[in-house]
Amino acid sequence: MLKPGVIGLSIFGILFCVLLATPSQAQIKRDAVDTLVLCNPDLQTALAPWVEYRRRQGHRIAIRFSKPTVEQNRKLIAEYAKGDRLENIVLVGDAGDRWLDPRKLVPTNLVPAKVNLLFGSEPNIASDNPYGDLDEDGVPELAVGRLTADTPEELTQTVNRIIRYEQEANGQLWQRKINLVAGVGGLGRMVDSIIENTTRQIVKELIPAGYQTSMTYGSWTSPYCPDPRRFSETAIGRFNEGCLFWVYCGHGNRGQLDRIMLPDQNHRILDCELVDQLDCKSGSPIAICLACYTGAHDGDEDCLAEHMMRQPNGPVAVVCGSRVTMPYAMSILSVEMMNEFFRGECQTLGQLMLRAKQRMAKKPDGDNKYRQSLDALGQTFSPMPKLLDAECREHMHLMQLIGDPLMRLKRPTKLSLGIKTPTPDVAVDDELPTFSAGDTIALSGATDKPGTLLVELAYQRGRLRHRPSIRHEYDSSDKAFAKIHEDYLKAHDSVVLQKQLQIGKGGFEVDLQVPAGCKGECDVRAMLLGAEDAAIDSVPVRVLSDRQSRKLKQKAIEESRVRSARLEIE
Repeated sequence: MLKPGVIGLSIFGILFCVLLATPSQAQIKRDAVDTLVLCNPDLQTALAPWVEYRRRQGHRIAIRFSKPTVEQNRKLIAEYAKGDRLENIVLVGDAGDRWLDPRKLVPTNLVPAKVNLLFGSEPNIASDNPYGDLDEDGVPELAVGRLTADTPEELTQTVNRIIRYEQEANGQLWQRKINLVAGVGGLGRMVDSIIENTTRQIVKELIPAGYQTSMTYGSWTSPYCPDPRRFSETAIGRFNEGCLFWVYCGHGNRGQLDRIMLPDQNHRILDCELVDQLDCKSGSPIAICLACYTGAHDGDEDCLAEHMMRQPNGPVAVVCGSRVTMPYAMSILSVEMMNEFFRGECQTLGQLMLRAKQRMAKKPDGDNKYRQSLDALGQTFSPMPKLLDAECREHMHLMQLIGDPLMRLKRPTKLSLGIKTPTPDVAVDDELPTFSAGDTIALSGATDKPGTLLVELAYQRGRLRHRPSIRHEYDSSDKAFAKIHEDYLKAHDSVVLQKQLQIGKGGFEVDLQVPAGCKGECDVRAMLLGAEDAAIDSVPVRVLSDRQSRKLKQKAIEESRVRSARLEIE
């Protein structure tokens, strides 16, 4: 195993790796290969550490120089797929660059557009998806990703970051963080509000409560909007703090995300100039850009995703759209990615993307209420409701993985956590464990590994601990913007109590005393930071306000008196 942060190999080692990676691949039978690499010849030597690292993990890799045309590359892929072992296609090199010799590009497919063409997109969609679509039905069978380096130095930097990400100590707090950034839809106040509320509900329910989420939203009326003048600083800060996923949802183009629009001014979120501020030292995120053109990797100039990947401490991968993207299909993809990550068994980023796309193509079953909700919204608000299925299939081509499909996901395992003590002598109809201020929540659990246990009592996702100011009228004064930022910070201040302790293998017990002022639906969140991995879990509870507690206790006393009176009569 390579040591963290040390990717250098001896000259002999590099020569050995290059020999192993010659295009003939005589030492590996073609039908035994699980990963086929199509590479720009100039980048092969820089790829050698990645090849050696993946082979140590058990992958059987074949390296071939990319052909000049997609038809030739797809024919080559079909030859390797005959053995039914092929699972991954890794493209190494740019798909379009005016400064590169065309013979050194790794071409991408141009798929005719049908739906997004009606909304201003180009007639063809740049897509790597057909490389993984063996039967040419539009639905991929193989995981596909692209390392879009232009030079050996860029590829070395990307490979180092990927390997560092996988070898980094697993038990770290960033592994439970998911940071969301959103622009304003601009579809009208009512439609934007409905989409916002639906998205909030899906995020609340599909992301397990043990994960910590943040929202940085571009509407100045929202408590989740920071000082608009500091929006890019805040959004980039969320990236740099380290997280599992950094997700942007909104408008975009080849070189930038949307701008924050105010009545008298506007401000950037992220563009090709600001990307040099991406500097995550630990926990490089998987960036997901649910926006138009941010992944247009076939252009003469590099797209935003490529600029992001070029940063020394940038994202470890970017999921992005190569042309005009549509709200309905993007929402479906997001739901399926969440289902696969939090409830599926995928181990790599390529598997996550592959299975999410495959699920997009299937009709949802009756139990998938989130797909049903999105279908209802699509039928109501889409200008082309009869094309929703076609829109989903088109987005299988639109969405690109700029990154390594073999990259192993940093998913925390499940921690066993429960409430040991019975609920006090008050109850409410929803049967949540119910407590009052001053009560002790006695927790118990079990683990097969020692580590640092962090336990928190926090307001449930979407609930605000502090009442935000109401903003009916726009005010551009420094004082008003400072208050907006204060509300943003308070909106993310959800933890009311936190404990940290060292535990060993086996069972553990923790007591939390509910503090005064806490009320409503809360979650007890726990995260175990071990030497080799992290584990999380949560338990929902209800904390009664002082008034509710007095009322229910009085009711319990009265019911007890009635029972006693009946017993005396009997």
